[in-house]
Amino acid sequence: MKKSNLKIAVIGTGNRGCKYLTLLREAGANVVAVADASPARRQKAVEIAGDSCLSFPSATQMLESGITPDAAIIATPERAHAADAMLLLDAGAHLLLEKPLATTLAECEAIAALAKKRNRIAGVCHVLRYHPYFEKLHELATCGKYGQTVSITHRINVGIDRACHTFVRGPWGDTAATSPMLLSKCCHDMDLLVWLTASTAASVASTGGRLFFRPENAPLHSADRCTSCSIEQTCPYSAVDLYVRRGEWTAGFDGDTDSIAEALKNNPYGRCVFRCGNTTVDRQAVVTGFRSGAIATLTMNLFTATDNRDTHICLTGGEIHGNGSVITVTPLKGLQEIHDFTDTVAKPFHAGADRRLILDFLNAASGNSAKMLADIDSAIESHRICFAAISAMR
Repeated sequence: MKKSNLKIAVIGTGNRGCKYLTLLREAGANVVAVADASPARRQKAVEIAGDSCLSFPSATQMLESGITPDAAIIATPERAHAADAMLLLDAGAHLLLEKPLATTLAECEAIAALAKKRNRIAGVCHVLRYHPYFEKLHELATCGKYGQTVSITHRINVGIDRACHTFVRGPWGDTAATSPMLLSKCCHDMDLLVWLTASTAASVASTGGRLFFRPENAPLHSADRCTSCSIEQTCPYSAVDLYVRRGEWTAGFDGDTDSIAEALKNNPYGRCVFRCGNTTVDRQAVVTGFRSGAIATLTMNLFTATDNRDTHICLTGGEIHGNGSVITVTPLKGLQEIHDFTDTVAKPFHAGADRRLILDFLNAASGNSAKMLADIDSAIESHRICFAAISAMR
């Protein structure tokens, strides 16, 4: 089947769903339906996909209407992933699921089992596998030129602005309604470690928790909201500074600066970070012993000025260090190599990785390849490590 002949549905049309719709349209794909609980998001999705695309409040209602897609992208909130995935697989669709795959290991394994039973493609949006920078990192670590991987130290610097917006004031501040940080933010980092080691986990240990953003740590004279706080101008976590003075992370707001300032008086994003009632960890470290013999340490930290990933790989014949833009290879014997991706990483859609992910899915769903690079089997292993680490931390 040609890519253009596939009937495709997108379930969940928030930020990621709409980005995938844009890329599907660029690829000439036939998007027949979208589903989302929000009428406004559905309308926006149809504007992207084209007037021939139908919209529904849910995947169930889409299927009940008689539409049976050949392939579907699941980009709903993570706690809805499993139900939507099982529904679409039962209907015969190939699947591409946004990460995390699901919020329990049992759900992840059930999706994988049903995909195998139905002989359907099931991929996961572990987009780092398609990113030019991480592709090069993987190539260097696995080519054999620098020997066997001994250890990997991988740091996820979330960045304080992203952290306050998304994981403290935002929806992912409540792990009961979404998923733990290690799943929601870091599962594709764990997938990266599985990919780099080409191995499975033999042991998992973890420590971490929520240290700082608690009511008892709120500064003296601080208020419930930044808009009425006497110390707001000196607070590094100020919502007024982030959204109004700097104008950052405002894509989800309507209106101009004055409208945003007014909205902060009542919406969740104007709350004091110490009084949000969030349950998300603010730092966590995971040590995984792989059956290959390699040891990998993953550290996630909210309290960083920058938002990037830093990876240090020690091999028997040298070391590789990447800061998210530049990869430096230092052999134990020989000349140092520099691979600079500074211009590449600045490009939209994760430096083209989102586009390559979508094309890989269309190619596999059309029968032109047996599976995706980011297939469900590799995702199961990285998710298994995440669930083990979450349990170990508790």
